[in-house]
Amino acid sequence: MSRQRFLLKFSWRNLGRHPLRTVIMALGLAFGTGYIIFALNFSSSASKEIVSEFLAQYFGTHQVVAQGYYPDSDKKKFDANYTLGEDQVKTLPLENYVRRITLPIFLSGPRKTLGTLLTGLSPENELRLSKVSKALSQGRFLAENGHNEILLGEKLARKLGVKLGDEVAIFGQALDGSVANDMFKLVGLMNFGGGDMEENLAFTGLHSARTLAVIPDDRFHQLISFGDFGQPLPPAPADTEVVPWSTILPEIYGSINFIDIFTWIVAVIIVVVISLGMGNTLMITFLEREKEFYSLNVIGARSSWIALSLGIEVIMLGIVGIGAGIIFGNLVTSFFNAVPISLKLFTGGKDIMMGGMAIIPKVRLWHHHQYSWQAPLLVFFFLTLSLIFPIQRIIQRSRRAD
Repeated sequence: MSRQRFLLKFSWRNLGRHPLRTVIMALGLAFGTGYIIFALNFSSSASKEIVSEFLAQYFGTHQVVAQGYYPDSDKKKFDANYTLGEDQVKTLPLENYVRRITLPIFLSGPRKTLGTLLTGLSPENELRLSKVSKALSQGRFLAENGHNEILLGEKLARKLGVKLGDEVAIFGQALDGSVANDMFKLVGLMNFGGGDMEENLAFTGLHSARTLAVIPDDRFHQLISFGDFGQPLPPAPADTEVVPWSTILPEIYGSINFIDIFTWIVAVIIVVVISLGMGNTLMITFLEREKEFYSLNVIGARSSWIALSLGIEVIMLGIVGIGAGIIFGNLVTSFFNAVPISLKLFTGGKDIMMGGMAIIPKVRLWHHHQYSWQAPLLVFFFLTLSLIFPIQRIIQRSRRAD
């Protein structure tokens, strides 16, 4: 029998000497590995679901705007004097975008006059691509050919003192420098979960917004996509800029990244705890076999051979435990892919507020295949580290016996 085959058989035999202990250590590795794969898949899937739900309601995954529309220093500000023409964006798949006009205006009702943002939109395209209409709580959505219709958030309507069917006065500045003013009829109320969106936004039809701001029929401010936010950005047509959602909403992008990084930190902490426990258990196991190591020394086995056999023993245990963990983690992920998890389980039944909107997603877990090798490598690395001290002690004691 070759030296390598003997080492493998010897190490495998030793795993069966204390079957209960071996099973417990393997289960610890399996559960830790499986949990890390599940947690990473959950974190990534939850981030994607929450952001997708949030962006689908209003902001979109990216915007095409004229160069100069957003100042380089602050994407929260914009210059309404910069507009796009249909001829500038004809190279883009326009059927996948919605056109919008955005104007800072004042709304006047019986109680008070308030500043807000008026968004002119195409009802047909918004109903097809975005979820703006899902926030409608009372009344109806804008008609495609409606004239001077307006939607207000419930909070904004209460502050203005208006109800469905009432008229509100709008005044601001048109793009030609004249005073923009007109009366608009309130046809619907929007509920964004009580967040800031309910008092910071008003919606009207694209044609009505163009007429109010004196904008030509072939021009608009924003071309907004509601596709998959993970897709690469399209090339920007001449004199335009393609702005991703992460640039427009840096605070939300930063929060999502923080959650993903924090999940990895927790995963590393779990692995370190498991490794410390494994190291302690291995030390006890090796010390219990001290007489066996003395006997091997007597018959001519070197300390390096004993250390190698112990290393192979733990590697075999790791392969079995980590392999079972990979299967376990992916099975749990597959289960929660079929049965989505409601995030209300983690919020006490309350909605999640993000960017002034209430988000109520159910998270469907997806397999992120990189975690099926990254997590096992992490566990295996720390398992290898946990071997160092016990093996050093055994070699030292074996040398004393020599």
